[in-house]
Amino acid sequence: MSEIPPFEIIRASRRSISIQISKTYGLVVRAPFSVPEDIIHAFVDRKSDWIMKHLARHTEQRERKNNTLYYLGHIYPFEYNLLQKETVTHSGGMFTFSGKVKDSGMEQAALTRWYRKQAQIYLSERVYHFSWKHELKHRKIRITSAVTRWGSCNGHNDLNFPWRLLMAPKEIIDYVVVHELSHTVHKNHSKYFWNLVESIIPDWKAHRRYLKEEGWRYALPKF
Repeated sequence: MSEIPPFEIIRASRRSISIQISKTYGLVVRAPFSVPEDIIHAFVDRKSDWIMKHLARHTEQRERKNNTLYYLGHIYPFEYNLLQKETVTHSGGMFTFSGKVKDSGMEQAALTRWYRKQAQIYLSERVYHFSWKHELKHRKIRITSAVTRWGSCNGHNDLNFPWRLLMAPKEIIDYVVVHELSHTVHKNHSKYFWNLVESIIPDWKAHRRYLKEEGWRYALPKF
């Protein structure tokens, strides 16, 4: 296991110890005035796995900056061209944004539109594939900008998916699609629901765990 980097201890009028990973200040531990320093270090040691995992996330996010994008589980370089028309293209293993001026807001908006359009096409295909094969009837398919959910199914069997799902690997996308389609039959997470999911995606537990641990990667970088 990697060694935990040096950290700063900040005392405050509080009841518990907390750990914060800051881009500016690095690893910071906040603790009550009354807690001895050896107790604080023991707490940090117990949280070492969590700390190393989140430090790795910060490192990757810092290194990615604005020059890579995820698409169907693969990571691609991203470049900018000055042209008259604002477009996003994906070809030759690279993303390219073209526009009149280099503007981070325009880039974010253009990329969001591109992902949303591609997600509507790709996710519709996967939904129809599984719904036809397993006789799971749905109604509308809607692409959203949700950041905390990977999908939802309402009482009318309308399916909602965030456009950022298109960044995930294909097998993960299929799991999310099957998960929401299964809600057209079971509106809860009962054993019958999970049995249905498992009958279609036998390794659904690994996919759910992957989303929980790695899903943070699938977002646009900060430009």
